[in-house]
Amino acid sequence: NGGKQHGSALLSIKVSFSNVANVLLNWNDEGDDYCSWRGVVCDNVGVGLSVVSLNLSNLKLGGEISPALGDLRNIQSIDLQGNGLTGQIPDEIGKCGSLVHLDLSDNLLHGDIPFSISKLKQLEFLNLKNNQLGGPIPSTLTQIPNLKTL
Repeated sequence: NGGKQHGSALLSIKVSFSNVANVLLNWNDEGDDYCSWRGVVCDNVGVGLSVVSLNLSNLKLGGEISPALGDLRNIQSIDLQGNGLTGQIPDEIGKCGSLVHLDLSDNLLHGDIPFSISKLKQLEFLNLKNNQLGGPIPSTLTQIPNLKTL
């Protein structure tokens, strides 16, 4: 059941964040209704409901971005801007093949920009500014056909 998988992916994402107690209060496994959780938008994609958008901007979240993000295969928009997220951008982001909008700006992310981002052929908007990302910008980003904003 894809639904269960999305719910557990979201819970894994929550677990790797910190300062979530009051912010993501309704993110719990008591119901299967993850579509009503704060910041989560679902839509009918393919078979059944899928998470299509995750917006947790400016919530003072800390911690890291979980690799479980890659399990949200139908997600189109991820906005985690303006938090205190540390760690690296997980390679698994490359599994989110429908992603159009990715905003991870104004956090404390470090390390390299993962090459896997260049697998996101639908991506139009990518904002990673005001982080501590190092290393080269993958030249493969130029292979994303529709990327308008970087």
